[in-house]
Amino acid sequence: MALELDGKVAIVTGAGSGIGAGSALALAEAGASVVVNDVVESAARATVDAIIAAGGRAVAQFGDVSRSEDVKNMVRRADDEYGGLDVMHANAGVECYVELEKMQEVDMDLLLDVDLKGALFCAQYSIAEMRKRGGGSILFTSSVQATHSLSGCVVYAAAKAGVIAAARTLALETGRDGIRVNAISPGTIDTPMLTRDLADMNLEDAEDFLQRVRKANVLGRIGATKEVGEVVVFLASDRSSYISGTNIVVDAGFTAVKTF
Repeated sequence: MALELDGKVAIVTGAGSGIGAGSALALAEAGASVVVNDVVESAARATVDAIIAAGGRAVAQFGDVSRSEDVKNMVRRADDEYGGLDVMHANAGVECYVELEKMQEVDMDLLLDVDLKGALFCAQYSIAEMRKRGGGSILFTSSVQATHSLSGCVVYAAAKAGVIAAARTLALETGRDGIRVNAISPGTIDTPMLTRDLADMNLEDAEDFLQRVRKANVLGRIGATKEVGEVVVFLASDRSSYISGTNIVVDAGFTAVKTF
């Protein structure tokens, strides 16, 4: 069977680890050429090495999505290396567990600049390139915390809810050009960010907390990055050609459970 994304070009931001790395690997496995972005250049290169070792095509592109020029540069890199852009997975994100009353402005700015404005920059500078190709797929990584949040995540939840609204509204603006826009809301996924979050939360018993998280979804386990990556591939491919302006929840039924 032919690779479903053969000949397609994708950019994945925040792809040095976690969901971004899983997305980049899945896209490459499906045949796409991938520009792997991260603010940590060595992490981006590690993901590229893994893709190449598996027989895929990828290049590393250092950049901070909160800087518009860095986003423009990664879109140019996709064009220079592979001749255009078909898929933008705006995945880069940061998290900070601080109650709003205690949050410093610098931390609020970082969350909004990366998680919301950075995602919007990625979409903004992808549209013209995708239009040249006759269409494309823009994907935002949101979170179940957009609708089912925890204390200490007010700004993060607001930013993640913002990208869901952005996907719905941008889909109206770009549909006439064949560009589909969707959000993906992962639940608890086994990533380095999860490890950092647990440390930031200063829990007395992190394993007890994780066990409660497992019990809070209907499948009783924490997700793998590959499971999110498969959804990314689906939304990037023609198999999802009639899906735009929506949010796909990948959470093992966490948001179907009444309480945590």
